[in-house]
Amino acid sequence: MPAPCPETLPAYYMPTLHVIGAISIPMNVLGFYMVWFQSPGMQGYKYCLCYMQSVSMLTELYMSWICPSYFFFPLAGGYILEENFRRFVSTHASLTIWVFIFCFVLSAALTCFVYRHNAAAQINQDYSGKMYFEKLLLVLTHIFPFFTGFGTWMSQLTYEQKYDYVRQNYPQCLSWMAYDGFEAYNWQVNTWIPVAGLGGIGWVFVVASYCLYLGVHTMMILQRLRAHMSPQTYQMHRTALISLTMQMVIPGMLLTTPLYMILVVIMTNSLAFEELASTFSFLMSSHSMCQCFVMVMSNGVYRRVLKEKVFRLLRLPVPNESQVGSLVEPSMRISNNFVGTVLNA
Repeated sequence: MPAPCPETLPAYYMPTLHVIGAISIPMNVLGFYMVWFQSPGMQGYKYCLCYMQSVSMLTELYMSWICPSYFFFPLAGGYILEENFRRFVSTHASLTIWVFIFCFVLSAALTCFVYRHNAAAQINQDYSGKMYFEKLLLVLTHIFPFFTGFGTWMSQLTYEQKYDYVRQNYPQCLSWMAYDGFEAYNWQVNTWIPVAGLGGIGWVFVVASYCLYLGVHTMMILQRLRAHMSPQTYQMHRTALISLTMQMVIPGMLLTTPLYMILVVIMTNSLAFEELASTFSFLMSSHSMCQCFVMVMSNGVYRRVLKEKVFRLLRLPVPNESQVGSLVEPSMRISNNFVGTVLNA
């Protein structure tokens, strides 16, 4: 029968995380460059994209470079690999920080969808929505990381509770109790664990469902008002919405799929998948560069700029292509209305 935890950590684990982080940094720099300097028509929307890219990048770098950790499943424990960081922050505190940062990805995603929905609605000159529900949900979603972080912090077990849990369920792992950085969690002992976990999953489902509603409703608005806008403006809004949706769905699979598989391993106590479940962190720590890749590839302007940069770098003649306008709304009134509406509320 496979052991529930390794005697020593896999030699490939730490270098793999560092390689992912090393690739992620230039990818994210490219994304920030495209949004900030190659999107003259975005106006206020580029702040939403930069917000989303910033929290995603910070979450990823925290896992791969700042405080990489190895996780034990189905034991539901972990250990900080970075010795210098471990001197100042415990494994439990590090997990709390990561959960806190990670939750802001949801807040940033909702902000982007609300902005796109409002930008499409403002095409109608008679629109006078106050966005009460959207504002309330934005506030609650930005409070969500604090509540989730607090719940995670309260989930810690005492040394005696951890020792009894490991001794009774995973005696092969008792040697890890000698390390100060080792943490284990038992939801049957500390009820804060299911409260934080189920509460977080429930709120993610609510916000994700509302983002889906905003995306569908935004497309319906564009279809209804299509006759009142030029084909170029319609295409700008439509492409921006599709790009944002792809940025959420495709990288989101790198987060939700591993979390779901880890939950299955823990609930079924599948010892055979211990190492596989532990390496799921590789997928989770690469979602930011995947999101950046999707953003660049789903935007015609970004693709053209990237192609020109690559051709110039290789000293090749740049192919002549028709100039493509910005793929988001060009109107200053539309792009700034969301920010003004929130500030004047």
